[in-house]
Amino acid sequence: MSFAARILGRTPLGWLQLVHHPMRFAMALAGVSFAVILVFMQLGFMNMLFDTTVMFHKQLKADIVLVNPAARNLIDIRTFPRRRLIQALGVEGVADGEAFYIGQVNWVKPGTSDRGIILAFGVRGDFDVFHTPGVTALQPGLSVPGTALFDTGSRGDFRAFSKLIADGARPTTEVAGKTIQFDGIFRLGASFGSEGSIIVSDQTFFAISPKALPTTPNLGIIRVESGHDPEVVAQRIAAVVAGEDVKVMTMQQFITTSRNFLSRESPIAYIFSFGVMMGLVVGIIIVIQILSTDVQDHLPEYATFKAMGFTNRSLLSIVYEQSAILTVFGFVPGLIASLVCYELVRGAVSMPIAMPLDRVFLVFGMTAVMCFIAGTIALRRVSKADPAEVF
Repeated sequence: MSFAARILGRTPLGWLQLVHHPMRFAMALAGVSFAVILVFMQLGFMNMLFDTTVMFHKQLKADIVLVNPAARNLIDIRTFPRRRLIQALGVEGVADGEAFYIGQVNWVKPGTSDRGIILAFGVRGDFDVFHTPGVTALQPGLSVPGTALFDTGSRGDFRAFSKLIADGARPTTEVAGKTIQFDGIFRLGASFGSEGSIIVSDQTFFAISPKALPTTPNLGIIRVESGHDPEVVAQRIAAVVAGEDVKVMTMQQFITTSRNFLSRESPIAYIFSFGVMMGLVVGIIIVIQILSTDVQDHLPEYATFKAMGFTNRSLLSIVYEQSAILTVFGFVPGLIASLVCYELVRGAVSMPIAMPLDRVFLVFGMTAVMCFIAGTIALRRVSKADPAEVF
């Protein structure tokens, strides 16, 4: 008889034991689903942090960047001498480049008297630097002092304000004590460090950020000529501008460095990872309690099986069957609930949180391991039980 035939032909003792107590079965599924939701939410928040940290990096049309060596992210980007950028522009393989300015500024939220903090990006109006749809066409208009583009993904209800801009109106609000007129919209989104963003010209940036100086940009944008390897050109630039006041990286290296800082050096990643572990521990404890109770209730039957010659391995297969059932039937509602929670979080905080397929498989694997560990622990009493003592 084949393995499949044996499986399909055997009495589903694990299933029958679980459904014999519907309320207990429902509680077990709820416990597994709760653990699944906890794990999904912790992983979602952690990856949302990572994604929002580098989402603006990916919008820049840059092959190489110059940054302060102590820069960690766009909120703590710091500055470097502009002369380093000028030196880099003379290196073989460099097509063009420009200084880029980043800073947090106070602003009055449109339509209210509430104040907040928004991220401002400043660059020369005629320098095409953004992949973001629509920005390239609107950017030349930023050369007019006191104008800006508004991020419709900013945290808050700015639908009416965004519609005014999209319809051709030119609403204004106060930014860092200055009246700023909004001539266009784009969509980037909020992050853990900012409520949203605006794009202005470098001259307008200096007006709303008095401490910013043309001689000390936050980022140097460099693009290489066609046919040149960015990594090779970056090495050439590093040889020319070598010093303690600037660091040369390809854009991909800049993205990787920013993510690695959060995952390896920031305590936030450890906090979320600890949350994932706690979710699994909670699930293991719940499943152990359910399966242990079930094993205890059926201890005479298990003892009878042992007296009939069944091995511990055979009995373990019954509990593993229950573990597999709890894994599948507990994971599905947990996944559905997590998708709903992701949608609620996305709408509440205006930040990207997604459910990639690899995360689904990862959490399913974690759930399976969690349930099988719980099953193994729950059966320890049976493996040590003596049929003579039970009866």
